Formats: sequence, structure tokens, C-alpha cells
Amino acid sequence: MGLLLLLVVAGAAVAAVALTVLGFSPTQAGRALEERSPVEMIGHAVRRLEGHPRLQAVLHPPLRWLHARFVQEPGGPLRDLGKGVRAFGLTPQRYDDKGAPLPASPAAAGQRAVAATKLLGSAVEIAGAFDAARAGDVFEIGPGTYALPRTLYTRQGGRADAPITLRAAAAGTVILEVHQVEGVVVAHPHWVFENLGWRGACKDDDACEHAFHIVGDARATVVRNNRLVDFSAHLKINGHQGRYPDDGLLQHSSLVNTRPRVGEAPVTMVDLVAASGWQLLDNHVEGFIKQGSNGVSYGLFMKGAGQRGRIERNVVVCTPTQVGQPGLRLGISLGGGGTSATACRDKRCELEFDGAVVANNVVAHCNDAGIDVNKSRGVQVLHNTLINTQGVLLRNAPAEARVVHNLLDSAVRHRAGTTLSAAVDNRRNGDLARWLVDPQALDLRWREAPEPVATPAEVPLDFCGRRRAALSEPGAGAAAPCGGPASR
Repeated sequence: MGLLLLLVVAGAAVAAVALTVLGFSPTQAGRALEERSPVEMIGHAVRRLEGHPRLQAVLHPPLRWLHARFVQEPGGPLRDLGKGVRAFGLTPQRYDDKGAPLPASPAAAGQRAVAATKLLGSAVEIAGAFDAARAGDVFEIGPGTYALPRTLYTRQGGRADAPITLRAAAAGTVILEVHQVEGVVVAHPHWVFENLGWRGACKDDDACEHAFHIVGDARATVVRNNRLVDFSAHLKINGHQGRYPDDGLLQHSSLVNTRPRVGEAPVTMVDLVAASGWQLLDNHVEGFIKQGSNGVSYGLFMKGAGQRGRIERNVVVCTPTQVGQPGLRLGISLGGGGTSATACRDKRCELEFDGAVVANNVVAHCNDAGIDVNKSRGVQVLHNTLINTQGVLLRNAPAEARVVHNLLDSAVRHRAGTTLSAAVDNRRNGDLARWLVDPQALDLRWREAPEPVATPAEVPLDFCGRRRAALSEPGAGAAAPCGGPASR
């Protein structure tokens, strides 16, 4: 503990010196120390030093050394917590009375899907299906790897009672190789994509940006039980000509990068701008490192003056190894890095997002905030488990959040002008191993369970979708992996 305190003081001191040398007053540097974590301060100092080669030569080495010591490395392979792609797929897709998709559950072995209306056996046939699709069609791709000849574009929409489905019979049997900036552009409502593998196969990382670009009229798009590998933004969701793809669902999908992304393209696995009503549930998101531009990357964000988002029961791992490498990585964000007024839904962006629930997530191994609230209000941060991150951060007015019953090894911080409406029973400890068997490896079984707390009405279910009791322990409740075998 003495060494940790010494490192904190040393890191803050070096960062403060760097900022003072660059023109910050002692008062400004002191205020920054109160509002920012040591890792943030060090990263900010490094960025401020750009363009000052002499200062960089003197101050970079101690800043890099300290940065590497404020983050911990996982001791071994991370435990599978039962999120992402499921081997047996999901139960049939259903919709509510307004046509919005409802969450599904992992299917049991042998559970039958709706019969396919057409089988596809080549890349040409897959592309042709997008041109010919009509409401109610179910296209099933035969096992194999297919290099897509071009970006695929939807031409017609489905309906809630007759969606258009593109699927594989089983997860892990079909890989669609993308050699373009975008794999598929979805611009029509009620499409379902399930059990598919998508792989970015471009030589230049910036040339493979998105597996899915969901735009305009693509209301109620469903991406479920897909595995998406090696893109800069696996899902890009935004408006087009005043139309917005609201009420979508991303569930039980695995979004992974096998290596850092090198280039200028933004790196955010789910990049949602100006859309409302989206649900991001039960996904495994891992490996979003940006080498290039400002080096800042995100796992999931919602921004651009959208409303009514739900981010729940996901595992978000910024990087499973080399946590202390350069760059800043944030797990889940409302607001991201901000949005230009022209891209915002209200064309003002006085507010980045309004009304979101961030609950029952496990966020790990991020050298910046695990959960970030930027210029967003009405945010409920409930029953999350944050491991080896810089905690929960509220920044830029009018950011406002209720932060309740989380389990974390760092702080809940809110900067000047933001409102922490409640910070109740957040169990904070510099070493979560007091409570958990091996938090660094995501072994979240209780070693010593904290006292249970009153379950908020907004989170009746836990990390595995089980109903919580009236009193339940803080954190996501991921004591054991969730049911249903994974698919690799």
C-alpha cells in the first residue's frame, strides 16, 4: 500500500510538472489533480507535450514508466463468462406491439428455427439475395467461407410480423470475408442477421471500417449471435437525411479485434450516433486498441442526442494483455468524444444522450474509465463490476448520473459542472481479490460476499438474466458463467 501511494504521488507530481511547464497555472494543475485519475493526468500530459521535442525527451520516459505501473496485467487467460455467441443459437426473434425487437435467450440443443425459404451457396447468391429480398424471406447460407464481392445493400424492408432474415444454420459454420470499407449497409426496417461470422480482411486497417453500417430507415435491425472480427467500428449506427434507425438490438454477439488497429479511423466497436431505443445486451467485446491519430478508443458508445438506450449484461475487455500500452481505452460511454452539431439528431448537441441504463456489465482491463458519462443525463449506472479500470467518470456539463450498487477497484469521479445524483453502496476496494476469487482473470466467484443491498427496480435481472432477489450483492452478479455453451 505504501508503494502504491508513492506511485500515485509521483505520477501526479510528474504530470503536474509537465502541465505547469506547458503553461497551466498551479491552480489549474491542482484542480485537474482533484478531478482526474493519475492515468488520465499522465495521458493528458503526454498529449500536451506533442510538438515540444525537448520537453518530450525529458518528461516522456518518467511519464511512460509511471503509466505502465498504474495498470495491472491479467495473470493468465480470462474466464469465459457465457456472453457473446452461443453454440445453439437463440430462441426465435419476437417483437413488441410497436414493432421493436424483444431480447431472446440462448436456445437449447435441438431447438428448431423457422424453416428457410431459400438456401445460398455462393458469394454471388448472397449478394443477389439482398437485391431480391422481400418481407418474410429467410435466407440461409450453407457452411463455408465467402469473400464478398462488394458491399451489400438492403433494397427492401421487412415487417415485425414478417422480418427479412439472413442467417447460418449454426454459429461458426459461415464466415463472410469483407474486403471493403463496409460489409453490409442496412437502410430498411426489420432485418435480422444471425449466426454469422464476419471478418475484416483488408491489408490496410482503415479500409475495413464496419461489418454493419445501419442507417436511416433501418428501424428494428437485429444483429444476434454473430461473431465480428477485425474492424475499426464493427457496428456503425447513424441517421441519414433526417431519418434514424431506432429500436435496434445487438445481442449475444462477439466483437473482437485480434490486434491493434493502425490508422486514422475511429476505433469504437459499437459506434452509435443519434439513434434512440437501441439495446446492446449479452455481448462479448474485446480488443480495441488504436495505434494512430489520438490513440483514444471505446468499446461501446451512444451519443449524438439520442435517447432511451440500454447497455446491459455485456463483458467488455479493453485489452486482455498489455493493458499499459500507449493510448487511452474506455469501456462503455454515453457521449464518447462528443458529436458535431451537424451529426446530432437535434442539430444542437447540447446533450449527447438522454436516458440510458448501463447495468449488469463486467468491464475490465481499461487504462481509462470503465464507464464514462460525457454531456449526457438521466444515466443509470447500476450493478456493474469494474476491474482494473479508472472507474466511473462524469465529465462535461450537463452530465448527470445515478451510480448505485456497483463493485469496482477504483473511484466514482465527477468533474465540475456535472451532477452525481446518487452514489449509493458502490463497493470500492483497491484490490477486489478481497471479495472475488481472481478478478484479474474474470473469476468472479465470491470469496467473501459483501452485504446485500436493495435491488433497484430498473434491474430486476442479474448478469445472467436471472431474477434478482429483493436484496442482492453489489456488482453484476456474475458468480459463475452463464448457461449455454459458447461457439468459437
